[in-house]
Order: sequence, then C-alpha cells, then structure tokens
Amino acid sequence: MTRTLSSIALLSAAALLTATPALAETLRLGTVVTAPHPWVDAAEAFKTEVEEATDGRVKVQIFQGGQLGNDQTMVDEIRIGTTDMIIGGVMNISPYIPDFEIFSLNYLFDDMDDFRAATSSDSPVYAYFDNAMSESGVGLKLLSLTGGGTRNLSSNVGPIVEPADLEGVKMRVTGSRLDAEMWQAAGALTTSLPWTEIYTGMQTGVVGAFESTISGYFSSRLYEVAPYHAKTEHQIMMSHISISENRFNRFSEEDQAIILEAAQHAGEYGTEKGVEYDAEVIQQFADLGVTVTEVDKQAFIDQIVPLHDQFAQERNLTELLETIRNL
Repeated sequence: MTRTLSSIALLSAAALLTATPALAETLRLGTVVTAPHPWVDAAEAFKTEVEEATDGRVKVQIFQGGQLGNDQTMVDEIRIGTTDMIIGGVMNISPYIPDFEIFSLNYLFDDMDDFRAATSSDSPVYAYFDNAMSESGVGLKLLSLTGGGTRNLSSNVGPIVEPADLEGVKMRVTGSRLDAEMWQAAGALTTSLPWTEIYTGMQTGVVGAFESTISGYFSSRLYEVAPYHAKTEHQIMMSHISISENRFNRFSEEDQAIILEAAQHAGEYGTEKGVEYDAEVIQQFADLGVTVTEVDKQAFIDQIVPLHDQFAQERNLTELLETIRNL
C-alpha cells in the first residue's frame, strides 16, 4: 500500500510539472517619451511581435515617459542588470560610443530615402555601429537603428527665422559635444539637459530654446513653455533600439533571432510613424497657440554644411562620413 501511494504521488507530481507552463521571461523596455511618439509605437510593435513569435515565452513590459529615468540613467541601469532595453536618441549614448556624434551634424541626410538607406539592417552604417557598440564595452547590443521624425527648433524668446536670431540665446542640447558645437556655430549659448528636464528648464529660464522632433515637442506638451516653433528641419532623428548584452546572450539562439528580427521590424515601423506624425501633428499647433515659422533654411545650411568635413576630421569620422554620403 505504501509503495502504491508513493507511486501515485510521484506520478501526480510529474503530471503537475508537465502541465505547468514555463515561467515567461520579461524584458523591461524604457523610453523617455510618451505617446503619441514613434518610439512608443516602435516599442509596442516590438512587444507584439516578440510575444506572438515566442508564444508568450518572452514578455515585453514598456515603461514610457521616463519612468525608468532619463537615457543615461537607463543605460546605467542596463549595465547593472535592473533594466533590459532602451529606445532613445543616439546622442544620449554618444558619451559611451562617441562615433554616434556624427548624427549631430545638421543637414547630414538629403531626404528620407537616404535616411532609410542608412538605417537598414543590411547597410554599412548599421554594421559600423553594431560593431562600435560591441567594442565600446558599454554592455549594450544594438538591435536596430530607427527614426523618430524631423527635428525642428522651438523657443520662448520669439520667432526664429535665421541663424542670427539665435545669437546669445540659451539653448538646450543633448549630451553630445558635437551637437553643442553645431548650435554654437549659429551663435547660441548651449547647455546640456536631459530630455525630462526641458519643460522646467524653459519655465525657470535655464534655457530659452531647444530642438526636438515634432512629435516629441507635442507629446511632452513642450508647446506650453515654448510657443514658437521654427521649421528648421535640420535633422532626421537618429535613434536606436538596444538591449543588455548579457541579457541577450542568455536567450537561446532561436529567441535571439526573434528578438533581433522584431527589433528591426520595429525600427522600420518607427521611422515610418515619424514621417506620419510630422505631417499630422504640426497641423494641430495653431489650435494650441503655437506660432509656426518658415525659416531661411538655406542660411542654416550654408552656415553648417561646410563644417561637416572639419568636424569629421577632428573626430576621425571622415571615412564614416563618406560612407553615409555614398549610400
């Protein structure tokens, strides 16, 4: 009787283990922006594809609006293992991977087709930065390069129409040194602030101008503190989807392939959503009390583009610059 009961107990335990599904792994993905924004759309697309392709074995939890901190904080959290993924602007990780600074060059891409060619997963530009991130020792793996929309200039000091209008204006820039130098060339007095501090920085007078994507300006309600929006169209936002290198390496080869492919699809989707938002969102600005101004774009181009080669040479990025030009 004792032997029979033991056998039944073992069989029951085995059946229970067989019936219990494996615990799902959860990826914590952070971004500093809030919806509507291409980065949030890309995150949602990534989540959907990964969860469907893994039959729920891998879950993705999205934290938007800087819930996990600013970009640098999230990178630090990824490095110690408390956060897994980030979607953000490449400028904010340029302190770790300086070559990303090349995307601070205003008017680097002629049009969206050039940008799409650069961010394609089979482009030499993507391969370059995939390798650069791996060699940096920062502990991140690049999954995708993506967009985020067109970047324009906004202020609370009045309309900006030409570079001279920026003379002496205190302007927020990213953590990229080259980004600061781009705007210093136009006469601005630059200071680095995290994205999440722009609103209060504008309120308190720490800065009087900043540049951002159209959707970022809208979704973060920055029009409330910067009611002048100038269509400089100086950059197409270069962004990245990256994951903890250690976390990625713990997945099976099958799941790694799923994660990588989903991120690349999400990157493409984010780029196209950026184009969509640019067209739609700016139409709402007048109703929000925003003064939208056309600028003398050629004046900005004439001032900045001749500096491209100089800046690239100073940072040993000449070969990369030529690669981008020849796409």
